[in-house]
This record gives sequence, structure tokens and C-alpha cells, in this order.
Amino acid sequence: MTRLVEQDEVGSQDFTRKIVIVLAAHLASWEALNTVAHLSAYLGNKMRERFESGSAFVTKDGKPHPRNSQFPIILLSAKPAQIKRLIEVARDAGLLYHAFIREMLETSDDEEIVQILSNKLDEEVECLGIGMFGKKEELNTLTKKFSLWK
Repeated sequence: MTRLVEQDEVGSQDFTRKIVIVLAAHLASWEALNTVAHLSAYLGNKMRERFESGSAFVTKDGKPHPRNSQFPIILLSAKPAQIKRLIEVARDAGLLYHAFIREMLETSDDEEIVQILSNKLDEEVECLGIGMFGKKEELNTLTKKFSLWK
């Protein structure tokens, strides 16, 4: 039995902001996928803006397809030192960001990460990627030197 879904009220899409994820270029595929998943989940959870412009896209026969982010998500690659610098800039600029570090990939135990990091300087922490949400122009300026992830 097919249940027809009504189109919901759709808000206007915001084209002024976007999500950018910058990964360390040397990551193995599984490391890159894990890093992107965690960065995306964090940003989506912390965003105060409406994530989607409506609840679902509906086919002619009434089948719903949940909407995705109304914001573009761009995936770039960079050298680790460039990512470290980008993290500093994001912190200073007050951007919504999340940095994913090697320890987060190696253990899912937060207490273990707390212990490991308490014995390291920030410069010793390997950053695998950063995800940022903000104004499109600002993020374009910060990431203009990076290439698309391949």
C-alpha cells in the first residue's frame, strides 16, 4: 500500500553559507571517510541554522526522499601544516569548526584521548582534517589555495 506524502512547507534555501571540510592529503581511504563522517556529524549537530529547506522531496507517486543539507558541502585536501594553520585561523575567527585528530581515529574512548592529549603539546597533535561552517566568501578566502579532494 502506497502512502502519499504531502509536500511540506519549504523554506528558502540559504546560498550565502556553506560547509567546507579540508582533509590531510595523505590519508588512506578509510581514514578519510571516517574523518569526513565525524566532521560532518559534528557540524550538523552544532549548527543553529535550519539544516534543510524542508523535510522531504516527494516523487510523483508520493515516495519521500528526506532532504539533505541546504548548504553546499565542499571537500578539499591540504598538507597537515596547512590544516594546523587553518585550525588556528578558525579558532581566532570564532567560526563553527571541528578538528579531527589522530587520537580520535585510534580510540573511541574519550577518557583515553584526554589522557593522551594531557601529555602532548598542541604542536605534537596530528590533525587529520577540519570542518568549518560559515559565510561562503570567508571560507572561500580561507581555503582558496587548497584543491578538491581526489
